[in-house]
Amino acid sequence: MPYLITGHDTAGALTLRRESPAAAIKKADELLGEGVTDIAIVDPEGQSYSLHEFAARHAPAGA
Repeated sequence: MPYLITGHDTAGALTLRRESPAAAIKKADELLGEGVTDIAIVDPEGQSYSLHEFAARHAPAGA
């Protein structure tokens, strides 16, 4: 089930696809470090979350 990462950079809008929540969080964090703005992660059900909200929802148990 794919997770979509969306955002904007100097070239315009971008959308990337990852297969797990952990991979989506990792890529979104990398994009943030590269200056991409308006980053959101869309789950397989179509619900959109900010990077921080998505990361908090998918934090490992006990973390």
